[in-house]
Amino acid sequence: MITFYIIALILVFLTAGFIFYPLIKNKQQTHEQAYTLSNTRLIKQRLFELDEEYAQGVISDKHRQQAKKELKLTLIDETQDIDWSTAHESSIQTKTIGYSILGLLLVSVSVIYWHVSHVDDVVHLFDSQQNMQALTQKIIIDPSQDATMKDVQAFTLAIRSRIQNNEEDATGWMLLGRLYSSLGQFEQSYQAFEKSLLIKPNDTETLASYAQALMSPNQIDYLREAKNILIRLLNLEPDNNQAALMLAMTAGQLGDVAISEKYFAQIKSLLPSNNPAIVQIQARIDELKGKPKLNTGLSITVDASEDIQRRLAQHNRLQPSFLFVFIKDAASDNPLPAAVRKLDLRNLPMTVTLTSDDAMMASYSINNIDEMLVTARLSFDENVQSSPGELEGTTQLTKVANAIIPVEVILNKEIK
Repeated sequence: MITFYIIALILVFLTAGFIFYPLIKNKQQTHEQAYTLSNTRLIKQRLFELDEEYAQGVISDKHRQQAKKELKLTLIDETQDIDWSTAHESSIQTKTIGYSILGLLLVSVSVIYWHVSHVDDVVHLFDSQQNMQALTQKIIIDPSQDATMKDVQAFTLAIRSRIQNNEEDATGWMLLGRLYSSLGQFEQSYQAFEKSLLIKPNDTETLASYAQALMSPNQIDYLREAKNILIRLLNLEPDNNQAALMLAMTAGQLGDVAISEKYFAQIKSLLPSNNPAIVQIQARIDELKGKPKLNTGLSITVDASEDIQRRLAQHNRLQPSFLFVFIKDAASDNPLPAAVRKLDLRNLPMTVTLTSDDAMMASYSINNIDEMLVTARLSFDENVQSSPGELEGTTQLTKVANAIIPVEVILNKEIK
């Protein structure tokens, strides 16, 4: 920035020289013209005095005529090369052009400075640096729903400023990589992680963040690199179960069944059997080993809250006698169930399996939806439509293809 100011100052002085030199030169010529005019007046005054002296008899007519002739010759010499109207117009024109160029120069310099100096960006950078501690708390230490995209962008700007002053700041590069990844700018993210690892090659936090960023686009080349990074991380931290889960999933996607099975065995018992990640990895391993694909669906266990259990224990003519279990698309307003089953009500809890075979229409089943809204309803009759006084419960989950996921639905409300 200092270099810019020096160059700009030199250019301003050079331009000012080109503008003011003609003005000064013109002013000098004006002084010379004024001097010539003054001499002309003196000569005319002397001619008048010669006539007076002759009238008074001080000089002879011969001397008077000789003196007049010499004065007139002098006057002709001084004025014959001067066009007064042209000189005056030239002076005005020169001044007008000079002041116009000066004004244009000032405007141009102001506009260029405004654009080059990025005043708004400088103000934004200053504000980001001032709020860096608060942004760190909000985005990194204690992430919350209050963090906006504007906060992330401001924090990114502050981190970049910090790194500019210390390019060996491995933590700064790692944070910048995370922020770029959250903004979807993956190439910049990978470059930042690489620079951080050049400074601290065995930083496990950076390795984990880098692997997560590489997995985000779900592209083969990036997944291969993520696999290498995760192996490197697990060599440093063999008990890192989060890294083992990521590697089991990534290796499965790449078709490496040996590595996927190895690290799947490490974390399989740590998560519920219906965990989507566990189900997905197991299904992928089975597929790679040539096992037949499972049907897609849910194993639904229906139970009731304590209040509903007490009500069901009271035998009366309004006792529900049918159980309807159905699945709808949670991501749309389509009222048609993708799968439905009707059962005679027995003692709760009851378990029922719904798959694509339980669709009401061949063209619309669980295979056509991703987000599933599971509903269980105790009904007084065989009509699937709800009636006041019937008991209901719902839950929502994401479908896992080629797997039967266990899920529980609790009856906890009465339809009004």
